[in-house]
Amino acid sequence: MPFASSAFGQLRYIQEVTPGTTPTTGNGTNLRMTSPTLKAAVGTTTSQEVRPDRLSTGLTRTDLNLDGGFNFELSGKEYDPFIEGLLDQAYAHYGTNGLGATFSLSSTATTITAGAAPTGNSAFTSLPAGSWFKVIPPAAASNAVKDYFADKWFKVASTTTTAITLDTSTPLSGVGIIGASTAGYAISASRVANGSGLNRHFTLEYGMTDINQSLAFRGMRTNSMELSLDVGSIITGSFGFIGLGHDGLTAGTTLPGTAVASQSLEVMNAVADVGAIYENGASILGGSSNFIKSVKLSVSNNLRGQKAIGVFGNAGIGLGALEITGTLEMYVENATYYNKWLRGETTSLALGMADAAGNGYLIELDKVQFKDGGMNPGGQNDDTMLSLPFQAFYNAGTNRGIRVTRAVAA
Repeated sequence: MPFASSAFGQLRYIQEVTPGTTPTTGNGTNLRMTSPTLKAAVGTTTSQEVRPDRLSTGLTRTDLNLDGGFNFELSGKEYDPFIEGLLDQAYAHYGTNGLGATFSLSSTATTITAGAAPTGNSAFTSLPAGSWFKVIPPAAASNAVKDYFADKWFKVASTTTTAITLDTSTPLSGVGIIGASTAGYAISASRVANGSGLNRHFTLEYGMTDINQSLAFRGMRTNSMELSLDVGSIITGSFGFIGLGHDGLTAGTTLPGTAVASQSLEVMNAVADVGAIYENGASILGGSSNFIKSVKLSVSNNLRGQKAIGVFGNAGIGLGALEITGTLEMYVENATYYNKWLRGETTSLALGMADAAGNGYLIELDKVQFKDGGMNPGGQNDDTMLSLPFQAFYNAGTNRGIRVTRAVAA
């Protein structure tokens, strides 16, 4: 008789129509992950009855809490439903699901021009000023062109029906690589900012495939997302949830239909796949100073379980304040960032990453303040590092605190 091994296992999900109820139609979707952290915790109370034998009569179950989630290595498109759930808003797509129609591209350092005006949802005029996007080159493009655009993110200054004027902070410096007007280029961008009203819940099921048993957690709402970018490492992260219901270990699967395969795009790393880090609108990636060793980002909805008499578990899930925090760890070369913290300056951050094909994400924090300026001189053979914890807030000028732009290559 085999025992369950953590070397086997498959996490699946399906979006619920009624929070806490697993749909009976549709198909579950497999999820890529490195380890599940889902758990059910039963609360108990011991009877306080006074008896002549000095013994308690037993335990009474009084509560059920469902939380945890899963750890992952970042790859394109795989976790979009949970990003939408975290920000409580759905993506607004440019083109078809974020990829515009192809066009013949010609360019200067400050403009991207189409030979003919793209129409419909792929029109250049549907890209508002201040939005970010990626250029997806044609399959027949040279390796030099593909490598140039792989991690490059661009920001819109203004548009016409045939041209995009680029923000001065994101010039198209590879004009010589691209050459003359070439057909088959596309623009990619899908945007989601913090909002409210989406109220998305999932059934998450962890299957122990070697013993054909599964654990299903119902009514799971996205509570948190963590991202970690470290030198020499894959970009890793986690999603956390709070849920409504759980029925224990079950044979087979509780999800309907046939499982849809997970995405199969490359996982991203913090060396070759990070193409944009902007502070206060200026690039601080790969410049002559202010090199960054690591970036940590945490987004939390501060969800709470809502208890009610007669309900074993949560009757509902309350949405709390959206809290966005993180840390930049930088090599110390000059006084710039230490003094930004000391003066209490307000700034902005943008962090962009993508795989070799151009699938990726750019995260904008429009109003950021550094909370501390911890200097770590280290030992005799160490580098002096500056650790800058930060928090992001609501920005009245953009009417948001965080925005995620997704790019897809196909």
